[in-house]
Parts: sequence; C-alpha cells; structure tokens
Amino acid sequence: MAASTSTTAPVRIVALGGLGEIGLNLMAIECAGRAIVIDCGVMFPDEPGLGLGTYVPEMTWFERSRVAVEAVVLTHAHEDHIGALAHLLRRFNVPVYGTDITLAFTRRRLADEQFDDPVDLRTIAPRKAFEAGPFTVEPIRVTHSTPNSTALAIRTPAGIIIHSGDFKIDDAPVDGQMFDRERFAELGVEGVALLLSDSTNVERPGRSGSESSLKPVLRELASRARGRFFLSAFSSHLHRIRQVVEVSREFGRRVVPLGRAMAESVRLGLETGQLPFGHAMFVEPGEAEFLDGNRLSYLTSGSQGEPLSALAKIAGDAHPRVRIEHGDVVVLSSRFIPGNERTINTLVNRLYKQGADVVYDAVAPVHVSGHASQDELTEMITLTRPRHFVPIHGEYRHLSRHVALAIAAGIPEQNCFLLEDGDSLVLNGGDARRGSTVEAGRVMLEGADGDPAVVGERRVLARDGTVTAVVVLSAKTGRIVAGPDLLSRGLVSGDGTSAHMRRAKEELTRRLNALGGPLHANDSRVKEEIVRAIRRYFSDELGRRPLVIPYVTEV
Repeated sequence: MAASTSTTAPVRIVALGGLGEIGLNLMAIECAGRAIVIDCGVMFPDEPGLGLGTYVPEMTWFERSRVAVEAVVLTHAHEDHIGALAHLLRRFNVPVYGTDITLAFTRRRLADEQFDDPVDLRTIAPRKAFEAGPFTVEPIRVTHSTPNSTALAIRTPAGIIIHSGDFKIDDAPVDGQMFDRERFAELGVEGVALLLSDSTNVERPGRSGSESSLKPVLRELASRARGRFFLSAFSSHLHRIRQVVEVSREFGRRVVPLGRAMAESVRLGLETGQLPFGHAMFVEPGEAEFLDGNRLSYLTSGSQGEPLSALAKIAGDAHPRVRIEHGDVVVLSSRFIPGNERTINTLVNRLYKQGADVVYDAVAPVHVSGHASQDELTEMITLTRPRHFVPIHGEYRHLSRHVALAIAAGIPEQNCFLLEDGDSLVLNGGDARRGSTVEAGRVMLEGADGDPAVVGERRVLARDGTVTAVVVLSAKTGRIVAGPDLLSRGLVSGDGTSAHMRRAKEELTRRLNALGGPLHANDSRVKEEIVRAIRRYFSDELGRRPLVIPYVTEV
C-alpha cells in the first residue's frame, strides 16, 4: 500500500460492466480519489443479424467523479476483457499491466488505434507484486482458455480484495502451469476482505473438464479424416491450437492458419513459446494448394457462424483458396453461444452439403469450458475464506445463483452482495455496505452510431419491412395531384399491384382527403397521417407495423 494513503480510508468498488451480462467487463477500485481499473472489454450485440457493431462500457463516470485513474490491470487476453481498452486510454493514457501473452494480444488489438502518446504496456508475472496507484497488486496464476491468465490479490487500506478474473481449476493444463491453490490458501489464512468471483458456469454442477482431455478426442477425429482436418475455434485459444498442432504432427500433417486473426495468434504463440513448434509445421494457404489434403490440417475462425469468417466462406463455397471435399472432417470446437444457434446450424448444413463430416459439441466432446463449475467455485471460496463476497462476470441469474452457492459454502448472507452495473460497494474498517449508484451502461461502436432509435429502426426493418409513400401536392390549390404511390420492401409485393397495396393506397387517400383544407408539404399533419394510416392498415390486416417513410412534395 502506498504510504501516502491513509490506512483508514474507505475503498470503493464500482461496477461499470460485466455484472448483469457476460462481456463488457470493467471494474474500478477507488480509494481517496485514486483508482485502478480491472479489465476493459467489449460485448457483442444479441442481434448480429441487424449488422450492428460492438458495445463498450459507458465511461463518463470517470470524468464526472473526478477520480484519478492510475493504471489498468488486465486479467487475460479475451476481447470481453481487453477489447474496449483503446476507448479508455484515449481518456487516460495510463500504464497497462498484464502478463506477456495478455499484452501480446493487447498490442495487436491496439495496433490500428491512434494515440497522442505511446501506450505504456508493463509486463507482470504471477506472485510478483507491483504498485498501481494507491494499491499493491499481486497476480496469481489461474487456469483458463487463454494462457497466463491471472487472478489479482489487491492490498488496500480496507484489506485484501481478490478478483478471480475468468478461471477454472484445471488439474492437467496443456502448458503444465497449475492453478495456484497454495497462494490462494495462504491469502485465505492471512485474511481476505472481499472475493469477487467469476459466475459464468455457476449453473453447472461438478467440475469443468480439463483442456488436455480434448487431445485424445482430436486424435481420434484426425485419424478418421481421409482428406483434410479442419478445426474452428476462437483464435485466442492457444491451448486448443497447440493440441491440434501436436495431433497433426503425429499424423504427418502440416497446419494451415486461415484468416488474419488466426494467423496472428499463431505468430504470437510461436514468438512467446506458447506454441513450441518449428515454423516448418505451418504453411501458408497458397502453399497448401500444392499439398495433398490428407497431409493438411486447417485452423480457422468462424465456429459461431460469423458471416465474414473463413469457415463461413468455405461452407458457402466462396473461399478463394479452400473448398470442402468428401472425406474432410470439420470440428467446431466451441460451445454454441445462445442466440447464434440458427446461424451455426445453417453453417453446419452447408458444410455437410459440401461433403464434410462435421463434428460439434452436441455430437462429440470437442469443447471444454474455460470457466469454473459449482465445485470449483466452492473451492475458490473455501481456499480464500473471504469475509465478504460479490459474484462477477455473469447475467443476473448467474450472479443470484452464485450468491446462494457462497451462502451454502459458509459466507453469512448479510456479507454477500449482488451488484449490477452502476452499483458500488464500500469497504471500511472491516465492514462493507452498498454505496451510491453511478452512471453505467453501454455505447455501441462500429455499424450503427449507438442511437437507440437507429437500433429500433433496424429491428422494425428486419421484422416488419418498410413502406415508402409518395404524395405530390399542388402548391396553388393544396390538393393531391399525384399519388399516393406506395413502394414496399420486405412486407408484401413491392410494386404496388398487390391487393393489400391497392387497399392501403385507397385507405390512405381517404384519410388524407378527410384532413380538409389546403395541404402543404411542410404541414406535419400530412406526414403524420401517412404514417398512422399505413401502419394501422397493415397492423389490422397482417399484424405487421412496417417502417413508413413519407415523402411529400409540392409542384
């Protein structure tokens, strides 16, 4: 703890993202007007079909509270923990701390961003404490689906706070780097004021499987591939990639990374030693065209059916270099994220039509989670023996269940706090209480400009279509001289000849004539009546409420 900070100063935990949703992780820990930020991630929209971009956390609290941000500490390299970092650094260009792998992916994420000053990235290592603002932070090794992931033990004037990051307790990790039970237990004996713990898999009983359990499965699948062997996973999952390369080497296959993100991840893995192979194990897609398919394995993104991914292009027979052939095996090595099921099923069907044998989590154990299940979550509580408990990283139902699990594990109910984005918790003198609510939310980037009206319009277009109504008025008499003409898209036949379009036009004409008096293009009543009449007609007749675009002009 910094000497300038009073040992009696209260410490405030402010949740700005990740509590009430999975993604968008951003938490501030503040004392005497100075704060550190833990993680700064994005979240992808629930409706990818609307062509929207990504969400970042609302960050105006930092300016309005006048808190001095001293540092950002990253727990691991997933997008929902590092993806919004650039937007924070434009406000506060402060040091960013993370392990070597985490910072390697962070550098890649920031490479295309512009900053007034260079970004200060500082490498940290497990069990090596460092000063960050008014706090002393000690990284602790955990196992997760990215290498070198860490929890954080933060020494504050109000006691030790442990932030678990994303974790599971893997007793057979691919890289041999074990979850540091010993250090968590030592801190538990010393005394932990607050545990903030990952809630993602709290609904799952037992323990999450070991990552290394996949290797025999991958070996069996590769052995039955008469042609090429494809595996699709998140590009940051270097442990999964490593096992694919090891299996490929056993069968004399060389590995082809497809797509920019996957190729970059392989490069980073080689540079950092997380992929302990010679460069000769890998070939470029162009070179692979001259090799027999049964001597090749492909690594590709797109396991969620992302329309621009390499795998989606392959499934649609639109990839410039790779075509599926009979005898190829394609493994989707990730869980189906809720909301993506239809897109993924379409991808699987297309791959089958191309002649592939497709394997996914519903038909074979080709994925294990990187998050702790109930027994591991209970073990974390038992190891750390926290006085107070806050569940993090989960939707409301996950947080609620995790509170119940903590109570069952022996933490008094009054010492458990279910916080959501915008809530805060104040620690002082061994006690904890809810603090004031702060401004929090999400801001959309890329695609739509974040205006809720734009998002709403896209939903209407996707669900109900659009009708454009053209009316021409006489500038002299104020009477209709042409139209109304209706043009529809995504609703009914759009050329105006359908029975519904004819009747909608008749109804609109009647309603406009009923307005009385001379009509003018700048008369708001005209456009309002157009929108009202068309929506009412299609709502009554078809149960649809299209987006109506009135176009009124005078001649």
